[in-house]
Amino acid sequence: MSQGLYALVSEERMKNVLQTLQEFTGLSIQLIDREGRVLLSFGAAKRYCAILKEQVFRRNACADLHRKAGERAQQLGEAYIFSCHANLDHIAFPLISQKELLGSVIVGPFLMDQPDSTLVSGLAVEYDLPHTTALELYDELDELQVLEPARVNHLKNLIDYLLTPLLPSERALLLQLQEKLSQQSRINETIQIYKKQEHWSDREELRQKETELLAKVRSGDGRAAVTLLNEWIGYLLAEAGSDPEELRLRAVELTTLLSRIAMDGGASTDTVYEMSRRYLDRILRERDLDELCYLLQDLLQGVLDIMSSELDKGNLYVRQAMRYISDHYAQRLTLEIVAAHVHLSSCYFSTLFREVVGVSFREYLLRVRVEESKRLLLSPENISLTDIAISVGFPDQSYYCKAFKRVVGLTPGKYRLTGA
Repeated sequence: MSQGLYALVSEERMKNVLQTLQEFTGLSIQLIDREGRVLLSFGAAKRYCAILKEQVFRRNACADLHRKAGERAQQLGEAYIFSCHANLDHIAFPLISQKELLGSVIVGPFLMDQPDSTLVSGLAVEYDLPHTTALELYDELDELQVLEPARVNHLKNLIDYLLTPLLPSERALLLQLQEKLSQQSRINETIQIYKKQEHWSDREELRQKETELLAKVRSGDGRAAVTLLNEWIGYLLAEAGSDPEELRLRAVELTTLLSRIAMDGGASTDTVYEMSRRYLDRILRERDLDELCYLLQDLLQGVLDIMSSELDKGNLYVRQAMRYISDHYAQRLTLEIVAAHVHLSSCYFSTLFREVVGVSFREYLLRVRVEESKRLLLSPENISLTDIAISVGFPDQSYYCKAFKRVVGLTPGKYRLTGA
């Protein structure tokens, strides 16, 4: 496998890049093949890890975990932050050629918070460590490098910027092909669904879908916006057939609407104008229907990126988490579930969430549930407090009432009476 990798990028260049990264960050760096075997290694191994490998974990545990992290990074198409069995943090970057994962670069270990006794005591309980082993681990804690979560995010971006050029065309083509195939699949599903409906050609439904799409763009909900865009395209093609001219006309209108939303949201007029001009030129010249559909999705993502970068609405991962909470607050939600949804370790996500939002994940979830319960309290159906508590995700009425009073300053019953 190393021969296949070095056929695409020389071993000497790989060594130079990884050694430069190691010297700059001070972190251990490994190049592994797709089976998890180490091909190159830079930086001294941590004694903390050596103790665990010798006395606790099975021989291939780290190799298996690093291999799986590389596969996960391949799915994401970018560097991936993950935690190992010892609760130490790492970053994995995938090296891909012709849709095949040739290997990965593993950066770490490091910590995103100052270590304390719980880091070792938790391992001691989980793996029933001898007292002498636990003491050895305590002695080695100071050698673990600590990086603030914001710095880890910058490091992740740096790794993407530094390592992506090693295999640029392969990764770019793969990701674009994946996006195009995924989009066409969603559009075709929408066409088949609405052709089966009795009134699938109703123009009012098309306008309604467009209205929902624009509302999601205004709120910065990119995931929902992309879904609605492809449903909108599916509606349009179901009605107009495979006619690029009809889609082109509506694409020009949509470009204008999206540009206005971006400017109304505070994005630079010059930036939006340049982006619109560039996409309109491509839309008017494109003759392939599939490419035209992809252009619209690319345009939408461009608008969302401009709004995000210029308005600085907060960390991308946290915004994704907040949207997920908004959609699933009534279900059983834990820090671990939401962290997994945004592809971050629980420890990193918890710290990052508090840093961006200003309150803990648990407090934010509680407030979301309380706010949603206000609407139900004022509903004319006069829903019972027990039913309201359960419907917004609280385990019982008692806990709900205590949480509501702490957040609002009134009990749910008094809130309902006052109509506050």
